[in-house]
Amino acid sequence: MFLTMNVYLFWILFFGLWGIVPLMIIKGRTDEKSIKKTVPEVKAKKKGWFN
Repeated sequence: MFLTMNVYLFWILFFGLWGIVPLMIIKGRTDEKSIKKTVPEVKAKKKGWFN
């Protein structure tokens, strides 16, 4: 009885992870795109021999 419960629990957790991980990846990608820079960056000129 406990063996079958462990097998069912394993498969429920296994497929749960397979469902959750892609959602986390997709949500992480959409969060990165939403950051927009309103002020342009000013590039500093390099000081050295070879410019």
